[in-house]
Amino acid sequence: MRRTALYLAVSNGDITCTELLLNTGVKPDTDPLRCLPVAVRAGWYEIVRLLLAKGADVNCYFRVVSHTLFPTALQYCLRDEVMMRLLLNGGYDAERCFCCHHDNSFHADCAWKDLKSHMSEMCNQGEKIPFCDFISVSCLKHLAGTVVQVLLDYVGQVSICSKLKLTLEKHKEWLEIRATLGNPRPPKHLCRPAIGRQTTAKTPCDVSAIESLPLAPRIKDYLLYKEHDLYGHNIGLNMWRKSF
Repeated sequence: MRRTALYLAVSNGDITCTELLLNTGVKPDTDPLRCLPVAVRAGWYEIVRLLLAKGADVNCYFRVVSHTLFPTALQYCLRDEVMMRLLLNGGYDAERCFCCHHDNSFHADCAWKDLKSHMSEMCNQGEKIPFCDFISVSCLKHLAGTVVQVLLDYVGQVSICSKLKLTLEKHKEWLEIRATLGNPRPPKHLCRPAIGRQTTAKTPCDVSAIESLPLAPRIKDYLLYKEHDLYGHNIGLNMWRKSF
């Protein structure tokens, strides 16, 4: 499923060639296996930034890998906050991670069954795996607190199911998460996802559409979550150091 020169450049981590191809008009989403998840999984921040800047679909799905309710790319960077925030700042639909089929009838005595088998069974039946099931697998559940805390920066007023709550209660981040979920979000925060949804039907936050709005730079930076752009901050810090 590798068809284009861009895919080969991305899969080899070639930043120069990737930028050259994108600048000449190559579309980033031509290959059946999208270039963006490949770059995310490899941890190539600059290539991910270049792809997102040229309109790569941050909310793409690749069903052969996993049949998830939330877009595919996030599952490759759960241990990497810098990469997670690159995707989320680029319009990743974080609210999808809080959609599931569970209800309050979920109990602790059935919480730690073989979730891997459960997920495989859901895939075989054509069902989509929700985030709460995915993050509850034994090899990932220790990341749940950190990941959910990051996701909450990019959503409005959401609730979590009893299953995800059961997982989060074992984490040190739970007190802060509970306070965030249990209190109304500030209107200033709620405006970001609301305005982002109004700018385009393609992504929750179309960066180019927001940048084109007739707004003051500081307002645009706020709508684009620039204070959470860890990769951009690192680049700026490195450039400042080189100037001395």
